[in-house]
Amino acid sequence: MNVKWIIVAAGLLVSLPSVFGAENPDAQWTYKTVGEKDLKMDVFLPEGYESSKGKFPIIVIFHGGSWRAGTPDMHYPDCVYWSKRGMIAVSVDYRLKDRDNVEVPLECVKDAKSAVRFLRKNAEKLKVDPEKLVVAGGSAGGQMAAAVAMIDGANDDCYDLAISCVPNAVILYNPYFKCQADLSPPNFVKAGLPPFITFLGSKDPAIKVEDLDAFYNALKAAGNDSEYYVGQGGKHGFCNGRNIWNPFFYWSLELEDEFLVNHGILTGSHQVVRPNEVSPLAPDEFESYR
Repeated sequence: MNVKWIIVAAGLLVSLPSVFGAENPDAQWTYKTVGEKDLKMDVFLPEGYESSKGKFPIIVIFHGGSWRAGTPDMHYPDCVYWSKRGMIAVSVDYRLKDRDNVEVPLECVKDAKSAVRFLRKNAEKLKVDPEKLVVAGGSAGGQMAAAVAMIDGANDDCYDLAISCVPNAVILYNPYFKCQADLSPPNFVKAGLPPFITFLGSKDPAIKVEDLDAFYNALKAAGNDSEYYVGQGGKHGFCNGRNIWNPFFYWSLELEDEFLVNHGILTGSHQVVRPNEVSPLAPDEFESYR
């Protein structure tokens, strides 16, 4: 077993074991401490990170779980892809209802904003390009990603609020917006938001296709860039990559990659490689709205 070492933002040397070919993070960065609890993000680094004197685009991913449960490893497959694409990719641990007995989604949104502000505050040390920062999230994590971009309230005082938490692009997988009105992103659509790309399965039992269609249309009507894709037959969490045979995972990655290229976050062509047994989606297996 090899051991990778990396200097974290606090200046401490942290070691994480990694096995060749395994989807293990290269490091963990602590972005906030609440009481005696350290909140961390699992970090996947692009090739050349340690020797580079430059800065890298970054994607910040929030897992789902109804704000009650879930773990960062739910999005390790995404992080592996984006790190190979030349991005720093982080999957964020945040406070949860069942584990931490906090008010949700309020404290979850506070943590999400803190994670982004931590990265921007320490951008030079962490080699982060603060102008190429993407947030992403699935289900409850989608509410958090959208809230970071859209809702001015729900902050805490661990970072200077003058540090913007608004990302440069937003990726949403079956975002679950059914929460109190002052934390539900569709209530905060306005002009000047970052570009959005949203995915939903047509058979999602928790979210109606027409609800996210309305969200997409509201973003467009306000003059924002927005894309919306509906995978036929997909259920809740249908884009997750923990099942390597999931065709929706590779389909969504290709579209996300194109989206980030179109908005200047990445350059070049996607590097999505499907298993031989997994075919691309046919045109009649999804609907697209741009």
